[in-house]
Order: sequence, then C-alpha cells, then structure tokens
Amino acid sequence: MDNHRENASRNSRERFKKMCRLLEISNRNFFSNDWKRYSKLLTPQQYNHLMLIRLALPCNLSHIMALTGLTSAGASIFTDKMVKLGILLREEDPVDRRNVIISFTPQAQQAVDETEELLNQSITRFFDTCSAEEIDIINRASSLVCTKLASLDR
Repeated sequence: MDNHRENASRNSRERFKKMCRLLEISNRNFFSNDWKRYSKLLTPQQYNHLMLIRLALPCNLSHIMALTGLTSAGASIFTDKMVKLGILLREEDPVDRRNVIISFTPQAQQAVDETEELLNQSITRFFDTCSAEEIDIINRASSLVCTKLASLDR
C-alpha cells in the first residue's frame, strides 16, 4: 500500500511540475508576442527585465538586481538606458539619501497596465472552456499553491 501511495505522490508531483512548465511556456509566449509592440524601442532582454520588475516598482537598484539577476553594474546600466528612453524614473529616497528609488514614468506605467490587461484577458480565455466545477477545483488548488509560494518569499 505504501508503494501505491508513493507512486501516486510521485505522479502528482510530476503533474504539478508539468503544469508549472506549461504555465511558464504560456507566459513566455505571451510576453514574446507582446514585446513586438515595443520592438522598435526595446530589445527582448530589456523588455523581459521590465516585465520581471514591473510588479516590484517602485524599488531600489538592489531589488532590480535580485529580480533580474543582473550585476550591480548591469542593473545600473539597464536603469540608465531605461531612464534615457523615458521608461524609468530615478529619484532620491527621501528617507535615505544614499538610496535611489526607481519607478515607471506615467507613460510607461500606462503601457505596463495595458500589458497586464492583455495578460489578464489571455488568462481569462483559458477558463472559457471550463465548467463551474472545474473552475471551483482550479480556484481551490490555486489558492493553496499561492499560499505555499508566498511562504517561500518569507
């Protein structure tokens, strides 16, 4: 009986890992297609970095480094380029003058909000073919996964 339970647990983990990979592929495809709207302004890597930091802004350079994996110099160069393009703002932290707060310009924030809305529409379309029972199951599972993932950040 333990062998059966162990196999069921292994199969569940494999299905979960597959789901995570499929979600990652879906997100990458979405962002790859969305980048085309900005391809005359941004390289794919710059766009990807902006999408990585979009939910953390306003933040400091250290946080940008942590989210993007860029070195201190790389994050500084990236931020400088985005400031010159009118995408990011650099402002002195009123609490700590040694710290710099980085945020989107109003125009860039509007563009990011549009991307978020398109992403939300894409996600919503997935549920169009789900029954009410399936949506309830997905909702409960999503709640549990989000709780577990949130606990990893602490």
